[in-house]
Amino acid sequence: MQSTLNIAVLEQLIDALQACYSRQEAYTAIKPLVQQLFPDEVGAIFVMNSSKNLLEAIANWGPEPLTSDLIFTPHECFALRRGQVHAVEDTHCGLTCQHIRSHSLPVETFCVPMVAHGETLGVLYVGSLNRGKIAQTKQLATRVAKHISLALANLKLREIINNQSFRDPLTNLYNRYYLEENLEREIQRSECHPQSLGIILLALDRFKDLNETFGYAAGELLLREMGEFLPSRIRASDIACRYGGEEFLLLLPEASLTVIRQRAEQLQTSVKNLSIRYQSQTLNSITISCGVASFSKQSPKDKEHSITGKVMIQTVREALERAREQGGDRIVVHPA
Repeated sequence: MQSTLNIAVLEQLIDALQACYSRQEAYTAIKPLVQQLFPDEVGAIFVMNSSKNLLEAIANWGPEPLTSDLIFTPHECFALRRGQVHAVEDTHCGLTCQHIRSHSLPVETFCVPMVAHGETLGVLYVGSLNRGKIAQTKQLATRVAKHISLALANLKLREIINNQSFRDPLTNLYNRYYLEENLEREIQRSECHPQSLGIILLALDRFKDLNETFGYAAGELLLREMGEFLPSRIRASDIACRYGGEEFLLLLPEASLTVIRQRAEQLQTSVKNLSIRYQSQTLNSITISCGVASFSKQSPKDKEHSITGKVMIQTVREALERAREQGGDRIVVHPA
């Protein structure tokens, strides 16, 4: 009877994981189902961080408090050290993992490495307060760990692919495709909740001359530096994109024209202070030109203020072109 129930719950877990679109969704789906599979034990799913130096619990359960640290290093788990299941039938005399808390030792424990496609993703930990449970749950835990591992590995791969499709490979900023996907959404949001939507289109001045003087490798270096510089100068809610060539676009929700102008001036000053070394030379006199605009709708019912992403881009581009025509290293605000 219990075996039939476990199979049914395991199938639910597999279906739920397959339906998830991100690892974060999977983390939410895991806990209630795994808890049904091990109702009398304490346990947790630990996932390796991106630096591979820490594991953190993304789900834990049990009738008693968790008997393991919530965060620990890989070398503190014998299952990860050995690359195989590590079971301890008596924690008072067995080789217990260091992440298991000494002040609340369970009677039995086992850790199952979660590995998929040759990569260690985490560990499934189960601790029992009653003797004789390991033999009954070890095989089930191994199956659960296998399915969770494969699901998380596939979701990680999907996220990487999605991220690559939205990112410029040179600067790692969002690309033009991502901008087009999000611009209309931000416009709709600003219209539903009347608020300003700011935009800055900026370009590196004399970029062609730099390429001719120092070579294209120097130009690529400067673009990569801008890819690191711009995200450090914007809010978490803002979007920074490489629009094309030496042009970059910043989308700033809930920002008035005055604020947008100030942000552009701060960027202009900060870029001048950049010190970029290429081989044995310093790339001096880096300046930018900016086209600036802010769009707002006074009322959701005011159709006259509706605007499209295409019009926004065209407007701010015209402002940038005027800045370039005036010699560069300047800001042109629309309306002028």
